[in-house]
This record gives sequence, C-alpha cells and structure tokens, in this order.
Amino acid sequence: RERIANALGAKSNEIYFTAGGSESDNWALKATAEAYQNKGKHIITTAVEHSSVYQSCLQLRDVFGYDVDFISVNDKGELNLAELENKIREDTILVTMMYVNNEVGMVFPIREVYQIIQKKNPKVKLHVDMVQALGKLPIDLSYVDLASFSAQKIYGLKGSGVLYKKSSTSMVPLIKGGQQEQQLR
Repeated sequence: RERIANALGAKSNEIYFTAGGSESDNWALKATAEAYQNKGKHIITTAVEHSSVYQSCLQLRDVFGYDVDFISVNDKGELNLAELENKIREDTILVTMMYVNNEVGMVFPIREVYQIIQKKNPKVKLHVDMVQALGKLPIDLSYVDLASFSAQKIYGLKGSGVLYKKSSTSMVPLIKGGQQEQQLR
C-alpha cells in the first residue's frame, strides 16, 4: 500500500485495494453519491465514459433517483467544457470522467475541469477513471478527490485494482461488517 501511495504521490491511508478498475469506478461513484446525498443528488459525467462509470450513473439515476447530466464531446472527442461549466449547480455533488478515453485515446483536460469546479462550486467532488492513463501519462492526484486504477493495464494481475480517495472525501462502506480497507470494503 505504501509503495503504491508513494508511486502515486498519495498517503497510504488514501489507497484502497479493489478487484479492478470497474469495481473502483462503481465504488467511487455509488459510495460517494450516498455519502453526499444530503448536499444534493446531482451528478455530471460524459457521454463517452467506460461502461462501469456510465452504467453506474444510469443506476444512480434510474434506481436511486439522482439527476445525472451527460456532457457531450465534439467530433474529435474533445469535452465540451462550456457545457460542463453550465451544468454545475448548487446541488451538484460529483463530477466523474475518464482521463484517457479507452476507445479513441482522447485525453480529457482534468486540470481545467478541476478549475471549472473550483470556480462554480468547490464542494463538488471530482472522480477520475485513470485506468488508461496509468504508466502512459503523468498522474497528478492533487486535482482529484477520487481516482480509479487497474493493475492489468500495467502488466499486473487481472482482478486487482486501486481506488484513491483523498482523506477529506467521505464514502460509505462498500461492505459492512469487515475490517478490510479501513472498514470501507
């Protein structure tokens, strides 16, 4: 845990082991949404997310009553930052998106997204799926509250991953009754 934290520029108590990127994405979205639902039930994502993020957002919308906005991309796959800025509201609790698109390789401007969030509503949490970026692009966690990683993308074991959660970010436990992962999983 400490070695991974050091490699990512995080603290060891901010690293949680998972069964891969999809679990990390699901856990980040659902547990964060549940932890902050008293502040609002609005989530923003993009229209081109990995299915683990996209389907989690649909489930949060269709089953749990969250309001989810899907930000568009242009014909080059670039994120519509003006649309993102316009969609952030007082009751927005989470923005979630990938760093690198798994289909076309487009890199989203995470730093700019963070700056937009800070300008519009600094209480909003930012989750970034960094599965495709790991080992290929610089990872700077200072701009995110949660980040998902998968070991198999860097020749690690399939079925293993990491969820980074900034210490100041709350989540509800994924599984209750165990001591694993600081009693959150």
